[in-house]
Amino acid sequence: MDKRRLMLILVVLFVVPLFIWIQFFEVPNKVKIGEEKIQQDPLTHEFEKVTSYADPYMGDASNMVGLFSALPLNNYRGPLEMNPENFSLIVDYNLDADVSTETMKQAVIYNTTAAFTLIGNLQEIKLLIDDESYTVTRENVEKWFGTTLVDFKDPKIFKEKIQQKLTDDIDKWVSAYTEGE
Repeated sequence: MDKRRLMLILVVLFVVPLFIWIQFFEVPNKVKIGEEKIQQDPLTHEFEKVTSYADPYMGDASNMVGLFSALPLNNYRGPLEMNPENFSLIVDYNLDADVSTETMKQAVIYNTTAAFTLIGNLQEIKLLIDDESYTVTRENVEKWFGTTLVDFKDPKIFKEKIQQKLTDDIDKWVSAYTEGE
């Protein structure tokens, strides 16, 4: 009987803390890592998580940093440079070799469309990605869609018009977005 009690006590002393650690620390950390990975991909990013950064003016630097810190490929983002005189923004990215060219181009489309949709007076975004440069204007984006971007603030419409079509001819999109570059 004493051996059973001792064994039961040992099990309780080891199994219960192990269960608590797994349940409250290990699993939530894995979920958080999975969530962050989902938010890095333009095809799985949840646009509703960035709608809180909507602002009619680009002058709030912390809002712009917050927006680009919540968009795809944010863990590769370097400094931002704002030019309020001509309503432009320069964003620097330093990608790893594991990021495909297709994902990078999808992020160019997704991030610039999201920024133009949420920041009312932003007119131009220049993305410096490693040794490439993409200059996207609001005018080109609106010309591509044939409308202003006001309706795209609705996450369902954004997903339907932009995110779900990112697997289409992405080179054609990038070319239209950067027309005249």
